[in-house]
Amino acid sequence: MPLRRLLPLVTALAISALPTMAAPPLPDGSRSLAFDIIRHGETIGSHSLVFNQRQGMTEVRIDVSVKVTVLSFTAYRFEQHGTEVWVGNRLKTLAIDSDDNGSRHRVVADLVHGKLRTVVDGNTADYPEMPPATLWRAVPAATTVVLDPTDGRPTFISTTDAGWETISVRGQPTRARHWTWDGELKRDLWYDGNDTLVQVRVMGDDGSEVIYVLR
Repeated sequence: MPLRRLLPLVTALAISALPTMAAPPLPDGSRSLAFDIIRHGETIGSHSLVFNQRQGMTEVRIDVSVKVTVLSFTAYRFEQHGTEVWVGNRLKTLAIDSDDNGSRHRVVADLVHGKLRTVVDGNTADYPEMPPATLWRAVPAATTVVLDPTDGRPTFISTTDAGWETISVRGQPTRARHWTWDGELKRDLWYDGNDTLVQVRVMGDDGSEVIYVLR
């Protein structure tokens, strides 16, 4: 579930000074991940990822659906659907449609001559390469800016390695590395020993805790 921005964006000059960092390996073979999104002990949505490798590229299909109801009325709705295509550790293209409670955006990003050419609702901007904030792969520890797939803007974060923890995954105790994001996006992310995303924690705009639980 997306969070409201907490800090203003800095200038494009500051963005251009950011280094390009190596990232963890992509998943091997074709597979999928599916999460239930839990709030106050109730399932309010789902987040699914489907990975397919072909012709040296990895395609990731992303589908997110959230609906919060209060007394049978829909208080909040979020939909996000799209794809990423990776070549090695570089994002080649991204195309995502989002509806954040009625605020709709289409984000398309393509790697062009070493820049991330981003088109949001028909408006084009060029940015240095940066990872998208789609969570399924751990960003490099030195990452300070990610592309928000909901609105296509560079979003500034700081990351902290909180170390290895034992958490419950599919009912089994599992060792997972805990990373925290602070700044414009706040996230708690857990990745297992294979760098697979196994749990997410987000604080909703109303202060409620939202957990992504791997099915």
